[in-house]
Amino acid sequence: MNKSSTSYLLRCYIWLVNTIACGPVSRRDIDSKWAKSSVNDYKTDSIPECTFHRWRNNVQLLFDVTIRCNSHGEYYIDNASDIRRTDLSTHLLQMFAVNQLLQESRELQRQILFEPVPAGEHLLPVIIEALRDRRVLRITHQGFHKTKPSTFPVRPYCLKMFRQRWYMLALSPETCNIRIYALDRIQAAEPTAKTYTIPPDFDAEAYFLNTYGVNGMDETPEQVEIRIEAYQANYLRTLPLHPSQQEIERNDDCSVFRYRIVPSYEFVQELRKYGSALEVLKPQRLRNQLRKDLSHQLSLYQN
Repeated sequence: MNKSSTSYLLRCYIWLVNTIACGPVSRRDIDSKWAKSSVNDYKTDSIPECTFHRWRNNVQLLFDVTIRCNSHGEYYIDNASDIRRTDLSTHLLQMFAVNQLLQESRELQRQILFEPVPAGEHLLPVIIEALRDRRVLRITHQGFHKTKPSTFPVRPYCLKMFRQRWYMLALSPETCNIRIYALDRIQAAEPTAKTYTIPPDFDAEAYFLNTYGVNGMDETPEQVEIRIEAYQANYLRTLPLHPSQQEIERNDDCSVFRYRIVPSYEFVQELRKYGSALEVLKPQRLRNQLRKDLSHQLSLYQN
């Protein structure tokens, strides 16, 4: 493999981040680990100084990970706490890092299991290129409730992953409506010669700010409060349902969490999975909805 090939360099960058991420490490230790690494295709004993610093710079440019040197001559990751962010560069870093660790530990591949991702990932390159070049896409789409597919143009605005599915937010120039399209329901997508512009005030993160999932973006958020048993509350603390989550009460038996959110179908479904361990306190409309749904579900088990 050519030393300047993109795939080889990416492997080197990820190896460097993984090596330094565990704590301050000297150049001597880095070279020692490099000499034993499976990434070292050319079996060199050390990394040339100019190459090492070039890798440092490229790691920062590609992944926004800053490698610094302390007064003892040891290297460390300056923004290590930020590596858990969910921006694209961090997502790519984590994806490449896991893949490289698996490559270096082939005997463990059958012991590390991933959730399957529905069809549609093969469309990511063409959609990302359309976003980059602002090219109108012509897609063939068939929703679950449609008897046959339809082909029409769309203007992609952003991509979003939710529950192992990729979704594309796009504007239809034929209807002037912004819609969500699940990639696993898109049968084909091809760029056209037509270009488009995204409104300068469009902010993808802000667009989904008040929602959970990929529905309810046009609805007004409400204050939602839930009471949940103490043990189950641990799951919400470690993985909040929504950025607005606040724990406003806590005792040995339960906790109360507050949200500023659109109580969309996906959000309600997420609450339901906690069963009797969770009670919706506010708003009353949502309490009534859940009560009605639970009554209907109970009637299914009467006999």
